[in-house]
Amino acid sequence: MKKFMVITSETLGKGDDELGAILMRVFLTCLGQGDEVPEVLGLMNGGVKLACEGSPVLEELKKIEERGVKVRACGTCLDFFDIREKLIVGEAGKMPETVAGLMTAEDAIVLS
Repeated sequence: MKKFMVITSETLGKGDDELGAILMRVFLTCLGQGDEVPEVLGLMNGGVKLACEGSPVLEELKKIEERGVKVRACGTCLDFFDIREKLIVGEAGKMPETVAGLMTAEDAIVLS
């Protein structure tokens, strides 16, 4: 596995949530349009909300998925927020898959 990216929040960075939401949208747009994409995009903690009904970045995530990226939203996190049935993009993942993917990745990138 080449690249495994994990997003752990609905926003990018800390400080201002409105700015963080803008940055996340721009980041995901650029990721979907870039020359390289990760093999897996793992969403954990609040990051799972990005792939669920009502998310402002669903289109960006769909474009990323269309490029062959496996979008995996943490099943435990979906259950914690009681939003498993609202998952629109990707599929529910499991922690053992995430750990194995991170351990075998050439590059692991974590955004929080």
